[in-house]
Amino acid sequence: MDADTAWAIMSSLDEAEALLSRVHLRDGQAGANALARNRSLLDEARRRLDQAHALE
Repeated sequence: MDADTAWAIMSSLDEAEALLSRVHLRDGQAGANALARNRSLLDEARRRLDQAHALE
């Protein structure tokens, strides 16, 4: 993966995270858990992209 691709993916992840922060879920605790899980997945994806970029 080249640097431009990695930066494009990171930008998309940042946009997705911003969208998640604006979403108001109506499922109470279940919705909050889903939001936390989605943020966790985004953080993990970002970490793996950073690792892949460091290997190049």
